[in-house]
Amino acid sequence: MRKAAQILASLPPVRFFSILIIGVLSIFSRVLSNLKFKALIPNSKNSICHYSTEIKYGNNITIGNFSKIGKHCSLGAKSPITIGDHVTLSRGVIVETAALDLKGEKPYKHYSKPIVIEDGVWLAANVIVLAGVTIKKNALIGAGTVITKNVEEGEIIVGARNRSLS
Repeated sequence: MRKAAQILASLPPVRFFSILIIGVLSIFSRVLSNLKFKALIPNSKNSICHYSTEIKYGNNITIGNFSKIGKHCSLGAKSPITIGDHVTLSRGVIVETAALDLKGEKPYKHYSKPIVIEDGVWLAANVIVLAGVTIKKNALIGAGTVITKNVEEGEIIVGARNRSLS
């Protein structure tokens, strides 16, 4: 059976048809992904988002022009999230406005604070941005970094916690 499938797949008409189907399905999935993104985040201008991104409270999210949100990201916007122009959120980035008040008594109460990501920011893979943070223009956040404090313009942050290289 396997040998028959290999022989069949090597025939030019079968290969052409297979590649055509894969291309059509790829375009169709991109269109559906874009429709989902625009439906969940009406304030998203000319930006794009991978269909696997989790979006919570999409009406509280504003995204500027030409920003890109990669695979398996999560945007939790109990409070507003503002993302500027030409921002890149790489694979697995989490932007979460909600948190627990660990200073209070158990069970801990939830609170939320807005997050602002200004123009030209790049968040590398698996970055986590927590409640109340502002990341100013052209900052670069290295993979796996947890952002708990504001980041200044043009700053490069790497490591488990905010640590400046500049």
